[in-house]
Amino acid sequence: MSQLTVRRLVSPVNLLQIVIILLTVITALVHLQRGIGMMGAAPAGPSAHPGGSFAGAPGGAHPGGGGRGGGRSLGFSLLAMLPFPLSTLFILNGVAYLVLGALLYLPALKKYRSIIRVLLMVLAAVTIVAYFLIAGTRFNLLGYIDKPVEALLIILLFIEGWRSTRVKTA
Repeated sequence: MSQLTVRRLVSPVNLLQIVIILLTVITALVHLQRGIGMMGAAPAGPSAHPGGSFAGAPGGAHPGGGGRGGGRSLGFSLLAMLPFPLSTLFILNGVAYLVLGALLYLPALKKYRSIIRVLLMVLAAVTIVAYFLIAGTRFNLLGYIDKPVEALLIILLFIEGWRSTRVKTA
C-alpha cells in the first residue's frame, strides 16, 4: 500500500478530538454497563417495568414511585410510557454513542462531520434531560459522574464545531 493511500485512510487527530473520543467512549460504556446490568433483573412486582427497574430505586421500585408521601410521581408515569424496557434504552443509548463517536472522525464522512457532531450533541442533551426526568432528585453516583461527562462532551463538540466553521471562513 502506498503512502498516499495510507494518508487518505488516516487523518491527524488533535487533543480536542482525543478528549471528545474519550468522553464519548466513557459515557457509552456507562450506559452499556447499566443496560446490561439491568437485563438480568427480574421485575419486582406487577407494577414494575419490564426489563428491570431503574438503577438506584430501592427494592425494584420506580424512582419517585408513589411512596409514603403520596405525591404525584413523574418518574413512574414516564417509565410506564417508555416504548422499551429501560435496560434496552440504556443499551441503545450506549450503542448510539459508540456509533456516532466512531463516525465523527472517519475521513470518508468528513463532509458529514458537522451533522454527526450535532447528532452527538443532541444525543447527549436528550440523555441528560431524560436522566433527570426519570431519576428526579434520587441520588445515583454513577449518574452524577456521567452527566458532567456528557455536558463537557456537548461543550467540546460545540467548541470543535465553532473552530471548524471559523477555519472554513478564514
